[in-house]
Amino acid sequence: MTTTDHVMRQWLAQALSRCCEGRLSADDIMAADCSFLAMGVDSIAMVRLVDAVECEFDVILDGRFPEDLDALAALLELETSGAGRG
Repeated sequence: MTTTDHVMRQWLAQALSRCCEGRLSADDIMAADCSFLAMGVDSIAMVRLVDAVECEFDVILDGRFPEDLDALAALLELETSGAGRG
């Protein structure tokens, strides 16, 4: 994992923790090896996370939302590199 990947994952974990109103800590999210759903992330927190991600990274997820932290970080790396923009 590169430093950029780690920074992206940390930002996402912290954002998700805020979106869950602290029910999950960023450390717990970083350590989890399961889907957001399996972690207990509800739909309201997911909508908040989508909004935070779209605002922070100036991307439109448009219904594409991976099921776990690693997949979301990979999608954002693709989108922010310009390769995923149409």
